[in-house]
Amino acid sequence: MEIKIVAEASTKLQRLFVGWGLSFLIDNDLLFDTFSNGEVIKRNFLKFNIDVKKLKYVVISHEHWDHYGGLWYILENNPDVKLYICPGFSEEFKAKIKKFNISVIEANDFLEIKSNIFTTGEIVGDYNGKPILEQSLIIKNKKISIITGCSHPGIIKIIKKIKNRFYEPIFLVLGGFHLHNKNLSDLKQIVGEFKKFKIEKVAPCHCTGKNGVKLFQQEFKENFIKIYNGKKIITE
Repeated sequence: MEIKIVAEASTKLQRLFVGWGLSFLIDNDLLFDTFSNGEVIKRNFLKFNIDVKKLKYVVISHEHWDHYGGLWYILENNPDVKLYICPGFSEEFKAKIKKFNISVIEANDFLEIKSNIFTTGEIVGDYNGKPILEQSLIIKNKKISIITGCSHPGIIKIIKKIKNRFYEPIFLVLGGFHLHNKNLSDLKQIVGEFKKFKIEKVAPCHCTGKNGVKLFQQEFKENFIKIYNGKKIITE
């Protein structure tokens, strides 16, 4: 199954001039997160030959501006998509979605979105001392691949929950790991946990932080995947 990087930004310079966040296209019809900026999504769809009207599913990992900013462009141009959100998203957010008269699924727990692609459902995390609800994706083939937005609940917590449900080996973990504020000792411990899970490949980006990305690259060597717009990853 193919994953295409539609938009990703992880540096201060990108945040200032381009935007912030991430957006991944999976199996050509499922969009996971929508970056911070609808204009960037629109431009990159054209650049990478992605037809917004052929999308069938959109999954928003969590209710932060840098992950749903391009959603309104999608909904304005494709009212037939099914939108997957967490039940704990704000009433204000839900009210805005309702205006588009689309199909909305609130994923409380594991749920199959389409054949062999699942959401974890809502997982509770913490952001600035307040609860935040987030969901991640699982692609299941002979092995599983995990796709995260920001991993506010903790990347290890997310992986553990998934491994309690799926017993296949982990081929890939891709996305934001939210490690930008971690010290070196914590980073080493988390990378060590990845090794214990026998994760084959890693593709950290967005909010993982420069030091976290560097350490994963050092430890995983040829099994580290560098993320950039237009990059394609084939899962196993």
